[in-house]
Amino acid sequence: MNDSAPPGQRNASIAVSDRPSATRSDDTASDRAAQVASALGTVIDPELDEPITDLGFVTDQRIDGRRVAVRLRLPTAFCSPSFAYLMVSDAQDALSAIDWVQDVTVTLEDHHDADRINRGVAAGLGFAGTYPEEAAGELDALRRTFRVKAHTAFIERVCTIMVREHHWTVEDLGSLRIADLPAGRPSAGLRRRRADLGLPSDPDDLVMVDEFGAAWTPEAIPLKLRFAKAVRISIDGNAHFCRGLLRTRYSAAPADQRPRGHESLGTDLGVPAVARHQVIRQDRVAAATRTAIR
Repeated sequence: MNDSAPPGQRNASIAVSDRPSATRSDDTASDRAAQVASALGTVIDPELDEPITDLGFVTDQRIDGRRVAVRLRLPTAFCSPSFAYLMVSDAQDALSAIDWVQDVTVTLEDHHDADRINRGVAAGLGFAGTYPEEAAGELDALRRTFRVKAHTAFIERVCTIMVREHHWTVEDLGSLRIADLPAGRPSAGLRRRRADLGLPSDPDDLVMVDEFGAAWTPEAIPLKLRFAKAVRISIDGNAHFCRGLLRTRYSAAPADQRPRGHESLGTDLGVPAVARHQVIRQDRVAAATRTAIR
């Protein structure tokens, strides 16, 4: 096993068949493996706002000429079928978009509805076709709901950085523009989430806008920031919880997970929200234990 390989690729078996040169790309096996891993890195868990490769959801990728087969796992067997379907379908689409790939198989494992989801994605039925009796339609509205949440959380993250590190006041944030944001991961993250909603990120565009691009009014900014903070804490908390569930379910999962980068982007008094709640919970448990002993 190659311990230096990216998460999700460590356990991958890569086989490139011997085919006539006229039908093969000049890419090496490692180049193709990197392209597959990169494509999977664009697939986001809608609820946790993280790539499935960072979360450790990719367990195996195999390349045979122009065929790619990938296996996915989730933290529990009862994860929402709608979320699971989105990730399997998005992985199928991302891999199919690679120019040299002609055939893709994405297999979800250890999920209570895995067979149904795998068949539906492979047949291109869509969510409504996979769940004709249960689904009211496709998952576009659900996907947008989580993209709105991700965008809201990133507004709070970048605004926290501007106040803490660049001495902006809350009153000034209404005039904060894309050009004012320092280069780096926070700015790039916000731009990506704006793009997901179809919002532009030109230098003069305001940062504090809703999912339709309408600017937050000055009087609404304090309340909206408090709401954005709650959304961010919820996303971070769920991500921490799901990562832990995966590690509990699969003993090898920690080796396939990357540290969650979001928690360093928006923090309270320098302490990530999840870590702070862990400390509070541990203190309460310790206090309860002391009380019981007495």
